[in-house]
Amino acid sequence: MDARARLAGKALVGFTEGLIHMLPALLLSLSLLGCTLPRSTPPIVKIGMIAPFEGLYRPDGYAALYAVKLALRERNAAGGVAGYGVMLVALNDDGDPKEAALQARKLAVDPDVVGVIGPLSRSTAAAAAPALAEAGLAWIAPVSVPDEVVREYANAFRLFASDQTLAEAVVRWAMTTPGGNGRVRVVEDGPFAAPLRAAAERLGVLELAPQDEPTPTRVALALGGDPEQVAEILPSLDRTVYQGPIIGGPEAAHMVVLQRAGPAAMGLVWVTSLRVVVWPDAFVHGYRELASGPPGPEAALAYDAANVLLDAIAWDIRQNGSPTRAGVMAAVNATHWDGLNGSFAFDVDGSWIRAPVYLYQVIGGERFGPVP
Repeated sequence: MDARARLAGKALVGFTEGLIHMLPALLLSLSLLGCTLPRSTPPIVKIGMIAPFEGLYRPDGYAALYAVKLALRERNAAGGVAGYGVMLVALNDDGDPKEAALQARKLAVDPDVVGVIGPLSRSTAAAAAPALAEAGLAWIAPVSVPDEVVREYANAFRLFASDQTLAEAVVRWAMTTPGGNGRVRVVEDGPFAAPLRAAAERLGVLELAPQDEPTPTRVALALGGDPEQVAEILPSLDRTVYQGPIIGGPEAAHMVVLQRAGPAAMGLVWVTSLRVVVWPDAFVHGYRELASGPPGPEAALAYDAANVLLDAIAWDIRQNGSPTRAGVMAAVNATHWDGLNGSFAFDVDGSWIRAPVYLYQVIGGERFGPVP
């Protein structure tokens, strides 16, 4: 071996030994800089959200958004869902059915989105349903969704009682309350008018509106409109003519109604699956950190919806190795979650099994007053 070869060999050995000695320092520097080896970065799965973040129903969207964000924050802090980090893609629908359908199509084209929370009203849920179904995206709505929607679409799930159950509960109350005279007249406009009419017919108490000029009558008046419709109807009612109780569906006592109708909303009895309790301190504290205010019943139900979806994603990953839209949809049906509002499981139509039903009365500007 000549001198040049011996010199090259020594240089190579010296360079290798230097790297070995420098390796701990290099790794320490990488860790201090926040760099990690590729295997330590968890894979990401996305969930979508369709809600109103602008416009008239903006408070609804943000109440739900903070609750969903809290659920994701807790899961990610605990290691994610079966080793996956979770990212939220929240899209604004302005509370408008056309926008809800558009946002559903936007979520559909992102392959990493495997499930959706929302939409947050009966009309937007019905509008978004076809696009979400075409994409095979399971969606969980923490609001009232029309019976025909959850029956038609296998990927639709609601954390709410059925239309039939809700309508019968409030009509039965109207039948027996003083002043209703055992009869119910349904105002035909609105997305919940058909369930109210069907319930009154089944129970044999439906009263048809007279063809001539109305005369003073003591029957219960049922309002099946959305918040804007109810807010328009209530102030226009002549209480010297309509002397009986006024009842409404799950959207009848929305804050929009109270703000627009004012004193005309007093005494309205409405039906819902929203629960009014003292929530656990951990949930209230976590929500306040994000929202700078306390959670309401809608936020608590949105938090439960997010956790049901997260559990379904985790179940799918553990069963199949990675999340897919089809796997998550199947997993929602198999998931049981004990949440803030009770135990959650779904029947074959995607409805919450044994969903609670509550009646409340608008009293002094408050939606959740006790019913006499």
